[in-house]
Amino acid sequence: MSNRGEQALLKQSTLLMFAVAIAGIVTGFVSGSQSILFDGFFSLIATFIKVLMLITARLIAKQSNQRFQFGFWHLEPMVLLIEGSFLLLIAIYAFLNGVFGIINGGREIELGLVIVYAAVFTVVEFAYFFYVRHRNRQLKSSLIQFDNISWLVDAMLSVGLLISFLAALLLRSQGYGEWAVYVDPLILIVLALTMLPPAFKILGPALRDVLGIAPDVLDDQVRQVMDAAKVTHGFDDYVSYVQKHGRARFIEIHVVLPADYSLSNVGQLDALREEISAQLGKPDAARWLTISFTGDKKWIA
Repeated sequence: MSNRGEQALLKQSTLLMFAVAIAGIVTGFVSGSQSILFDGFFSLIATFIKVLMLITARLIAKQSNQRFQFGFWHLEPMVLLIEGSFLLLIAIYAFLNGVFGIINGGREIELGLVIVYAAVFTVVEFAYFFYVRHRNRQLKSSLIQFDNISWLVDAMLSVGLLISFLAALLLRSQGYGEWAVYVDPLILIVLALTMLPPAFKILGPALRDVLGIAPDVLDDQVRQVMDAAKVTHGFDDYVSYVQKHGRARFIEIHVVLPADYSLSNVGQLDALREEISAQLGKPDAARWLTISFTGDKKWIA
């Protein structure tokens, strides 16, 4: 994966999202639409998160230093956790705002302006979402993958706004203007509910990584490889530990050799390491693999 390409795409995404945020906030104030204003503030928060992601990508590129000897991989799930938390909080705020808007008798808004806004940004945001998804097939960046969720959410928000404002325009043209005033707060409630799944989709994996919960898929893979190696090479026992921080995987394996194990030189142990490493998949900069050998079980207790 090209970290330079990742940084360039994150920077481009940040600048474009900031432009969307400003357009949404200005349009929301001018039209009097709380749902458009909400869309603008969501984009502004997304811009802030993208800045954090860009900083994280640059730190990861530096790999490690004396203070952070395993690199800066741990920052990736922390940034995603912040993003998911912001999404959840803003969804709760939007839901309550919509409920109070209905209770207070709805809102009059300038439909012509907001329909143009929603139509333009539906096209722009969906186009950019598919563009980023296409680019990330080569980059294979989890930061880009989760960052792109904000574009999908924003595009879905714009679609919802467009459909709802067109419905409000239809109601007004048919002489049901008293019902049209409830469209804006109703949109806000629907948008809030549609934001919950993306928020939890980001929060779940990020929280697991921050808490250091062992990833089941990686743990099962390591155990399958080592169970087979134990039978093939006659190991007495082994113990393995796995952890994941963002895209970084940490694998630690301690193997107990029998007392009568035939060992002629250290190169034989290195060959075993190479064999186990190959069976665990192609090594890359994000995989930290430690394999040690001992003849005493006390060292793996």
